[in-house]
Amino acid sequence: MEIRRATLQDAPGVYACCVAAFKDYIPLIGQTPGPMKEDYCQALDRHHLFVAAEGDRVLGYLLVKDGDGDFMWMDVLAAEPKGTGVGRALLAFCEDFIRAQGKHQCRLYTHVKYVRSQQIYLRQGYEIYARIQEDGFDRYYMKKDL
Repeated sequence: MEIRRATLQDAPGVYACCVAAFKDYIPLIGQTPGPMKEDYCQALDRHHLFVAAEGDRVLGYLLVKDGDGDFMWMDVLAAEPKGTGVGRALLAFCEDFIRAQGKHQCRLYTHVKYVRSQQIYLRQGYEIYARIQEDGFDRYYMKKDL
């Protein structure tokens, strides 16, 4: 597996991974999850989109967005299939990437009902710093100093 910048040729795999990773959240939150609404083709030009791939097969992806000040946003991290270590590898890559940009904090948000995701991030040293109702979502905002 390699983690690299995504290209337009990766877009179908990114979308397929997104659906596989987030489809089970639809009945949990009663709406389409935010990552499923993202325009990943635009993200190629506007943000930092990476894929974890084996050859042409996208196993996971990471969308990092610039923040104001000394932090960047880990906007989306998705891996499929779960339990293979792809998510952990993408998380470590994200933190290394943010440090390489000269930033010292990673921020993210997750739905309050995504308890499994929250537990993963808390175990990795992230802390919840706010609960915000935004765009119809009930979100926890989390951060980690790098």
